[in-house]
Amino acid sequence: MGVVFLGIIAVALPVAAFAIEWSGDTGLSERHHSHHDTYFVPRSLTTSLVLMMLFAGTLGVVVGWLCSVGVFAASPLVVFSFFCTFVAVSFAMWLAIRRYCVVTYADRLRVTPFVGAPKTVMYAEIDRMVWQQRSATTGYRNLRIYAGQTEVFLWGIIDLEQILGRIDRFDVLEAGGDAA
Repeated sequence: MGVVFLGIIAVALPVAAFAIEWSGDTGLSERHHSHHDTYFVPRSLTTSLVLMMLFAGTLGVVVGWLCSVGVFAASPLVVFSFFCTFVAVSFAMWLAIRRYCVVTYADRLRVTPFVGAPKTVMYAEIDRMVWQQRSATTGYRNLRIYAGQTEVFLWGIIDLEQILGRIDRFDVLEAGGDAA
């Protein structure tokens, strides 16, 4: 019974993610409105994660079934547990990445982080902005903004140049990390 439950989870989570991704937005990572701009993680990244989940879930069901009919000597419960855990962790990561959003207004910035409550930073209250090291995985640099007790993280995969232009506080921008 546990094997069937794990097999259902290994299939249901990727299918749910696929349905949400497919029926979601138009795929634009930037949306410009008259009074604000919104920046999301590119749809190509979130779609890649969904496809990875679909592949892993399908592979898990096939390999688990082959174990249950005796083709492989491994325990079907162990195989299903591994793939189900992989899919569940990938699903949680996909949800967190999909949630990340930066909204810029004329006088403030609102960041919805991967986890936690949204944070608002008034441009006039920014004490410093620091570039982080270039990421080996993405090739982008991230930016940390400090305003009083508030700290926000701007992920380099979104259009930081547009956001910095909107903030227009280059007087508090520190070099940090690697140059250029």
